[in-house]
Amino acid sequence: MSEQNFMHPFFVYGTLLPGQPNDYLWGDAITKTETAVFPNGILFDMGHYPMMIEQPDSRVQGRLITVKPASYATIVANLDALEGYDPAQPQTSPYRRVERVVLLENGRSASAWLYLGHPRYVVGLLPMKSNDWIAHVAVKQQQIRKWWATIDTVAGLRAIEDNER
Repeated sequence: MSEQNFMHPFFVYGTLLPGQPNDYLWGDAITKTETAVFPNGILFDMGHYPMMIEQPDSRVQGRLITVKPASYATIVANLDALEGYDPAQPQTSPYRRVERVVLLENGRSASAWLYLGHPRYVVGLLPMKSNDWIAHVAVKQQQIRKWWATIDTVAGLRAIEDNER
């Protein structure tokens, strides 16, 4: 099957989600979003973004995004560029755009494009506990706020200066 012959919606699970840093790439192309899960994936925190690897019977939370047909080619090109995916050389790309079935909140299923990471990039990393990037980021932000609330860098620097005198 040729990838450009099918205008599948996109299953997104990280920074392309609405309200996340890369959602601007959708522009005004979105016609519909639905809550969905990919039933065979696992997420890894790569620092500022997640990477999904296929793993049977592990559900990744995300959204199914449908775009305007007139915007489809531009959206595919923008998303491929963001993910570092080269359709001519999929084996050397950090992410591959692949067609997979996702499950919708209403019990239906849909074919969608999604980006899977290459397993070599997650060797030695622990998977996220929640398989939900939004929930994971919320916990990270809470930990950072707690850390900032408990540090006293100025006083700490003064204590170091006092010890040096």
